[in-house]
Amino acid sequence: MKRYSKIIFLCTGNTYLSPLAEAMYRQYTAGMEGMPECCSRGLVVLFSEPISPKVNVLLSQHDMQPGGHESSVRLSPEDVAEDTLCLTMTFSEKVAFLENYQTENVFTLGEFVGEDTDIVDPYGGEEEQYAQCFEHIAGRVHKVIEILSVEKLFESDQDEEK
Repeated sequence: MKRYSKIIFLCTGNTYLSPLAEAMYRQYTAGMEGMPECCSRGLVVLFSEPISPKVNVLLSQHDMQPGGHESSVRLSPEDVAEDTLCLTMTFSEKVAFLENYQTENVFTLGEFVGEDTDIVDPYGGEEEQYAQCFEHIAGRVHKVIEILSVEKLFESDQDEEK
């Protein structure tokens, strides 16, 4: 398996789903050595918008802080390197990404962890839908960390054999 130095969580506007995944990843990997850094970006960010207030509410309910930015950030070519893992929230976002970037390291969040479903954006929904979305993303982010941790251990074992 490939070793990644950075993960980019991607959604369309970078105001809800990807910032949520970024904050979770940062929280869940705090204190873990050798894990890739992360950020979140949007595929279609025409102007900078604040991160959804519902993101801040959900994060504070789970004792988490927003990631590295307070407003939406558009993905740029400088963000993506050979060893960057790009995780989109939906298949259509993956397709949109691939129209502009040539990389083998792009997956939907579900695809990367072996689940064949998109993250459903709860925009305009009830509080319960937002909570369910939080749980779906949290479960998948935990699995991403497990996968990357196993890869890291496997690499360490191989290095010791040399």
